[in-house]
Amino acid sequence: MEVQMWKHFKFVPNSVNFSCHTDEKFNEFDTLLHSEWDRAVTQGLFIFPIDYHTKRRILEDGDLQYIIEFNRDRKEKRRVPYPFEIVNAPFDKKKFNFNKIKDEEILFSLDNEQQIDKHLVIINNAPIRPYHLLLVPDRLLEQTQVLTSDCIVFGFEFVASSGHPYILAGFNSLCGYASINHLHLHGMYSPDRLFLQTIVNFILNFFL
Repeated sequence: MEVQMWKHFKFVPNSVNFSCHTDEKFNEFDTLLHSEWDRAVTQGLFIFPIDYHTKRRILEDGDLQYIIEFNRDRKEKRRVPYPFEIVNAPFDKKKFNFNKIKDEEILFSLDNEQQIDKHLVIINNAPIRPYHLLLVPDRLLEQTQVLTSDCIVFGFEFVASSGHPYILAGFNSLCGYASINHLHLHGMYSPDRLFLQTIVNFILNFFL
């Protein structure tokens, strides 16, 4: 029987808060995320040293605001992406996938009432910035890099679990700079508020 070594965090629907207008910075979820990331740094699991003082510029164009950061190590040292030619390429067990990572690269699982120990938050070993990580839904299903409803809910639960106003989850497809054909999202903390977060919106009863 396989023994799981990673930690767990249970998503609580009634704690959902998508607002970026908050003074809260970290809660229990963020503390776990940061402590596990820092543990991975100490264990030397990243392919280049983490720069906590990345040079960045904020460019403003009317109401728009662009954040530009320079990360030479990621450009030069990250895993060379496979040259995918179609967005729905079949899963290939021979190529790198998230079933080949070390257990130490798993930060924790994000559990809910339906999913326990399946949806994993793992390191990105060539991060864009500190605490840039990957969200991998049920990796044993070997799903290709095509969005599913379950993956979208996982992304919502990740963002909603954090107390930080600028936490983000995002997706990129094959032929859209995704380097691994195994379903995943990116998660990270933005250094500043994005224009998208200033748009007036309404919250759907997504978790009801």
